[in-house]
Amino acid sequence: MVLVDDEAHHVRVRRCQEGDVIDVIDGAGSGYLVRILSMAPKRVQGEIIEHRPEWGESPVRLHLAAAVPKGSRFDLVIEKGTEVGVAVIVPLLTERGVLRPEAGGRRADRWLRLARAAAKQCGRSRVPQIMEPQTLSVAADDLARQCKCMLAAGASGGRLLPQAMPGLTSSVALFVGPEGGFDPAEWTCLLDHGAHPYTWGERTLRAETAAVVLSALVLDAANRIATPEKEA
Repeated sequence: MVLVDDEAHHVRVRRCQEGDVIDVIDGAGSGYLVRILSMAPKRVQGEIIEHRPEWGESPVRLHLAAAVPKGSRFDLVIEKGTEVGVAVIVPLLTERGVLRPEAGGRRADRWLRLARAAAKQCGRSRVPQIMEPQTLSVAADDLARQCKCMLAAGASGGRLLPQAMPGLTSSVALFVGPEGGFDPAEWTCLLDHGAHPYTWGERTLRAETAAVVLSALVLDAANRIATPEKEA
């Protein structure tokens, strides 16, 4: 295995030496234990000791469709969503949101860089797929076809998560609205596509906080269903 340019620089910054064993990911589902054989300023050569398929990945594939808040706050959704295990992130264009399609295009490269760095930092082998910004109706159409379960967060009077999730599933879509929530037409669209509305309690969360915290809760609940504890 050969690491070059930025990857080689990262190894040197970590003060690694020849003979050290390091973790390497390919971003597409494989992790490796690699022993360093030689080092140069822009090139590190190593031998693979162990291949770890799907290293650090959840058995449940979570698609997070989240409205983009003001400024750079969606950067936190990308970074922390990657860390908690989100597989696909869809920036949503909503009636009460602030992102316009042209602005989303300018941010795409930064979002991908953040996701790659976060995947390396947290030790997962896949970099989440960052989709182009989409309207809620387009995202709902697409995710209804891909996912076995769709959840829409923030509904007044919605069910708590254990009751909102229908059971064992390998793919979940989570919709999180902007500050102020989805408008009535958007709620109708989500419900028409089979989304299960749910609430997390009495507190009001900022949009980016909700996207990250609820992703972690949904993954935890789905993983518990997918991999139940063995009886003692």
